[in-house]
Amino acid sequence: MIAFTSCKKDDGAIPKRIGIEDIPAITTNIEAGSTNTITFTNQAAFQGKFTVSLYFPGTPAPAKVDIVVRKNGAAASVKVFKAGVATFPSAVTVTAAEIATLFGTAIALNDTYDFAPDIYVGTKKYEAFPLTGLGSGAGVVNMPGYGEYVRYTAK
Repeated sequence: MIAFTSCKKDDGAIPKRIGIEDIPAITTNIEAGSTNTITFTNQAAFQGKFTVSLYFPGTPAPAKVDIVVRKNGAAASVKVFKAGVATFPSAVTVTAAEIATLFGTAIALNDTYDFAPDIYVGTKKYEAFPLTGLGSGAGVVNMPGYGEYVRYTAK
């Protein structure tokens, strides 16, 4: 029995039919001097500050990002905190009152709030906290200085 094989025009390391997209690496980091703790007994004093920026400055930016927040690590609890951010780097400030209003409930002791960007590239949205799977690949989260999200904890 003789078998014949042939190559196709798009055969190679990554065939054209796979459709790999270039998604910008967006890093989320707490600003120097800012805290990641919401003092439970003095929530009114809390003012969290973080920056959302391109990990590789000078590379093409996404069309926009939405800054989203997830409560207590539950992907089903994700809410949009700030929509349509298109300038990088962008400084973001959050207060305990804004968090409580967004979720419609008071902040409880040991609650955690994770802030990260949903990234829009072309007509696609890449969620920071998808219902299934991870929002970032293992390679990107291990890059030096990269911040997948910023977590604030009520203590």
